[in-house]
Amino acid sequence: MDISVVNSILHGNKRIAFKKYSRVNIDRSATISGNGKISLGNKENKKSKQETRLSLGKNSELMINGQFGVGFGSDIRVFDNAKLEIGSGYLNGFVQIVCANNIKIGDNVAIARDVIIRDTDAHDILEDNHEKTLPVKIGNHVWIGTRAIIMKGVNIGDGAIVGAGSIVTKDVPANSIAVGVPAKVIRNNVEWY
Repeated sequence: MDISVVNSILHGNKRIAFKKYSRVNIDRSATISGNGKISLGNKENKKSKQETRLSLGKNSELMINGQFGVGFGSDIRVFDNAKLEIGSGYLNGFVQIVCANNIKIGDNVAIARDVIIRDTDAHDILEDNHEKTLPVKIGNHVWIGTRAIIMKGVNIGDGAIVGAGSIVTKDVPANSIAVGVPAKVIRNNVEWY
C-alpha cells in the first residue's frame, strides 16, 4: 500500500513505524487505536532484504498499548472483523501471527524466532461441536521460545515460559514452564529476567 494512503488511514498519528522492506496492507475500514507504537522490520542484519508484513482486513482492529518491535521476515495478519491487541515487547524474526477472531498479547513479552500464534484452524471440520476460531491470550512478561506454536483457545499466564519447539494446545499457568508436543507444564513458581 502506498505510504500516503497508510498515513491517511492512520489520521496522521505515529502508531506504526516502517522500516525498509516493510509491506503494509490496511483496509480503509480497519481501526488502529491505543497509545503505543509498533515498529515493523527491526533488523538484526542490516543487509537483510527479508520483507516484514502487516495486513488488517475489513472492520478489523489493531490496538497498540505499548512499544512493540517486529523483527524482519515476520507476518502479522488480522482478518476481517478480528481484533489484535498488543502491549510492549518484541517479536524476533520470522514470527507469524494469524488473527481471525481475537488475540491479546500483554506487556514485556519476548517472542523468539519462527514462533507461530494462531487463533484459528483456518478450515472447518464437519462436526457439530467444532469451533474454528477461539481467542488467544498471552499474559504479561511471557517468554515464548524459538519455533513454538501457540494454537487457538490458549491462555498463557503472566511470567510463563514456553520452551523452544513446543506446541501449546492447552492453557499454561502463570510462572510455569511448559515444553513438548503437546506442551506440558514441567515446573512451577518460575521467575525469569
